[in-house]
Amino acid sequence: MTDHRPDPFETLGQSPVPPPRASAKAAALAAARAAYAEAETKKNAGSTQGSDRGCRHMSIKEILKGLSIMDIRIPLGTTAVALLLLPLGYQLYSTTAMTSLETPPRPQIATPAVEPVSPRAREEVVDITVQQAPAEVAADSDALAAPEPMLLETEAAPEMRMVAPPPMPAPTPAIAPSLSAVQNEAYGGAPATGLAKQSVVTDEMGRIAPLPSGDEFTSFDEQRLKVAAEEPVSTFSIDVDTASYSYARRMLEDGYVPEPDAVRIEELINYFPYDYPAAPSAEVPFQPTLKVFPTPWNDKTQILSIGIRGFEPPAEAIAPSNLVFLVDTSGSMDEPDKLPLLKRSFALLLDQLSEKDTVSIVAYAGSAGVVLEPTAASEKAKILSALDELGAGGSTAGAEGIELAYRLAEEGKTNGTNRVILATDGDFNVGIDDPDALKQFIAKKRQSGISLSVLGFGRGNLDDATMQALAQNGNGNASYISNFAEAKKVLVEEVGGTLHTIAQDVKIQVEFNPALVSEYRLIGYETRHLEREDFNNDAVDAGDIGAGHTVTALYEITPVGAGQVDPLRYGSGETATGGSDEIAFLKMRYKLPGESVSQLIEQPVTPEVVYDDINLAGSDAQFATAVAAFGQKLKGSVYGADMTWAEIEALAKSGRGEDEGGYRAEFIRLVGDAALLEPDAR
Repeated sequence: MTDHRPDPFETLGQSPVPPPRASAKAAALAAARAAYAEAETKKNAGSTQGSDRGCRHMSIKEILKGLSIMDIRIPLGTTAVALLLLPLGYQLYSTTAMTSLETPPRPQIATPAVEPVSPRAREEVVDITVQQAPAEVAADSDALAAPEPMLLETEAAPEMRMVAPPPMPAPTPAIAPSLSAVQNEAYGGAPATGLAKQSVVTDEMGRIAPLPSGDEFTSFDEQRLKVAAEEPVSTFSIDVDTASYSYARRMLEDGYVPEPDAVRIEELINYFPYDYPAAPSAEVPFQPTLKVFPTPWNDKTQILSIGIRGFEPPAEAIAPSNLVFLVDTSGSMDEPDKLPLLKRSFALLLDQLSEKDTVSIVAYAGSAGVVLEPTAASEKAKILSALDELGAGGSTAGAEGIELAYRLAEEGKTNGTNRVILATDGDFNVGIDDPDALKQFIAKKRQSGISLSVLGFGRGNLDDATMQALAQNGNGNASYISNFAEAKKVLVEEVGGTLHTIAQDVKIQVEFNPALVSEYRLIGYETRHLEREDFNNDAVDAGDIGAGHTVTALYEITPVGAGQVDPLRYGSGETATGGSDEIAFLKMRYKLPGESVSQLIEQPVTPEVVYDDINLAGSDAQFATAVAAFGQKLKGSVYGADMTWAEIEALAKSGRGEDEGGYRAEFIRLVGDAALLEPDAR
């Protein structure tokens, strides 16, 4: 006989869930506070050397791990309510106890998805103990009043009572830290606790001053305007670094204006590829493309654009690579955007290598020593396993990391590319403490055919100044890897330019004709200046160009009769040289890889390359000039200050072109971010 009586478990499952009690919510909130406070106290007591954000957001799993059982049994429904309230408890704690108004918002703790509960499981109970707060935490606080302990009755067992601990008090230091401490925390540095509200800092122009980030940059003065009749010759080294743009982009996307010294305009311009004509052969690895067109921010001046594109050899003609990864594993690298991102970035690079390439790994600081001897790139599993074993921790008293790296590079030396790739967040304690001695060591190794490139990761500890100096002395490039997409750009899309050099010690010299040009100014390249006599001296080091690299240099020039500088009372002035219609004369020197004698390229700047409208000069000219205007405005330059963000954005949009990869569209969005952070003066 069939039993048609309803299943009691199904009936129970269809019954409405009773509403949560306010007392249960309060208890869950108090438990979350106490667990979070204890975890923070333990973590801060054992901080490592290097940049540390001073706090780590706990997951719900970690918070529950801190709870233990004390004679209390709570139904699963009540427990689920407590779990849902833990993020709210954390938010309330962070906004009332410790967080300064100057500090950027903390990410919320995500609430885990709740698995469907069977009717039978609804009858089960779980054991949870609310751990009492330490005695020292229960002291009086000006920020939070400590109420009487709350007694809560559970639904399953009314006779059971749960005692909620009082809220954790906020610390009250005797002396509030300075504004720089608040700003340092906002940039990911050491936390500032118990801070009073600080006022916004502005510069002499009334703009919001950039906050100190904890990162270090080379201080330099902007290129000045020069009189062609007095200083007709300009000489500088080529620059293919892109770290400045990546860093500035990250700061703006995070809601901060980068420091002026962090903005190197030529690195902003050269971050983007341009469609310059390809070089004819490996023997002549590039040819200059010249254009003159009106300046968008000054109707009295013109822009002289010099563009080159490095030769791209076919894949079968690329020589083998011998790469040594020198990895910083100090304690400050224990951040998601540092060592974990570094590992994924190197895994991308590994996929671009061929079976004839070799890879070695050296770590310094926390896990110093040779991690992987020279290994064929085809043994990917072995290399990835060695990368995966790297862990950040300990102090920065590293072993002789740089010497180990170069020793392995010597052991695996090939007739192609021999390069050490240093990856760090700014800790350069690689075994040679003296910065000058380290530069000399790297320069000496450069002469033996082993170059050095530097990849920067993370924020708050970045030593950009040393990063740039080492890359320059090592005949390599410096890049800043802010995210996985940037790693893909540098180590996949531009791997040829990153690894394979097609021209070394590339120098540019421009002589202006005083009969047609009264004044000129090189935009950017402040840290790449060379003396006039350095141009013909092959012993003077300069920048290298990789396969497929594009490089752009912009001069702002003033035609005769429209200059800002008054002529000399007793000077002779306008004495033209060469052809009477030449605006300027360009000379470029370079060495082919492995050679010690430079080659010379010469080309006059004639009226044939002059355009009356910037739109006629092409999309590359428009976009590069928009980036230059953006960089000048971002760093507070005295040039181009009258150009609005909207005008810069419009110029960039008109020069967007095909935009393979979407990098120009990303820049246009970045202009909008800058406009919000630093609005135009009204």
